[in-house]
Amino acid sequence: MIPRFYFKYSFRDFIGEFRSDIKGPSPDITHLQEFFGGFPLLFVEKARIGIKLVLQALELKPGSGIGVMPFTCSSVLFAIKEAGFKIVLIDIDKNFRLLHEDLQAKNSQIEALIVTHTFGFPDNVEALKLILGGKPVIEDCAQAYLSEVGDKPVGLCGDAGIFSMGYGKLFGIGSGGFIVSGNSALRLKLVQLSGNLAPPIAFESVKIRTRNLILGILHIPFVYNAVTFPLKKRMIKDKSGMQEYPETESLMSSSEIRLLIQRFDDHLKFIRQQQENGRLLMSLINERFSPLIPSGGSNPNFFLVPLQVKNRDAIVTYLAKRGIEAGKHFSNSIRWVQRFGYVYGACPNFERIAGEVITLPCHYNLTEKQIRFIAEYLNSYHETN
Repeated sequence: MIPRFYFKYSFRDFIGEFRSDIKGPSPDITHLQEFFGGFPLLFVEKARIGIKLVLQALELKPGSGIGVMPFTCSSVLFAIKEAGFKIVLIDIDKNFRLLHEDLQAKNSQIEALIVTHTFGFPDNVEALKLILGGKPVIEDCAQAYLSEVGDKPVGLCGDAGIFSMGYGKLFGIGSGGFIVSGNSALRLKLVQLSGNLAPPIAFESVKIRTRNLILGILHIPFVYNAVTFPLKKRMIKDKSGMQEYPETESLMSSSEIRLLIQRFDDHLKFIRQQQENGRLLMSLINERFSPLIPSGGSNPNFFLVPLQVKNRDAIVTYLAKRGIEAGKHFSNSIRWVQRFGYVYGACPNFERIAGEVITLPCHYNLTEKQIRFIAEYLNSYHETN
């Protein structure tokens, strides 16, 4: 089975985190910080905490409208509500980017915009800024770690960027995230607000590490084939995937930061292979599956390769029988936004896409042969069905 995500966490990582708690020096984040233009990084236990912090740091009037696409993680929506603001949903286009016409129509209803770089494919932030006329732009980079626009990483195109290093993210370490901002006034306010966050909770850190070790074992190829994939199929049927806001707002632990820093040089190496795999897979896929077209000047990380298909469940089952795990990303997103007052018909493109999208793996440890295998069997679907 070719898994949708690749997660790496070993017993050595598990022991190393405990050792760093006892005698490890403060992690040196210089290299990671340099990648993000030398700007300071603020580490938080969950990216949704970062979204709330940035919204608060903007010092908008309570109840102000925050624009956001409906095809997003429910955690983003909960963070907006937790910050005391109103959610204004903006429709998307066929390439999973904010629909400019809908943003123009709703611009008067919002005071700030959250831009999600879906599946690691950057939206055109500069074009969105022109529509907004100076209103703040927050980049949701949870899926876009190491994606770039021009000569700079995503996260530095708007007023602030929030990244997630949780499980199911590119190069995820199981938990944690960070905020970056090129806006000096906003950074100062973020530092002030971060003083209200709780220190890392020791018991929670132990739980996360134990979970990571279990997940690392479950992602060993022969274990994944025999245990993990069949188990996931049974568990996911009745799971809504709703991710609410945490009860405790805390900082990311130093051991998690250290693990991220230790792996960063490998990330810079592996991202090139990830991008090469993604480009190859997209070049091989038949156009009838509507592969995404990246925005001009962007260099996506190819976290996943998204497609849009009419008979999604049948195709996912077809691929699974051939050892390829395709995903139905954000398949419950219509139900999620309905919890926040969404009415059918308000964002028609989103509704269609939420029912059609599938994602294919292209992670860096897949060989060219495996990438071609995925494309071959996908393209043969209409010949055999």
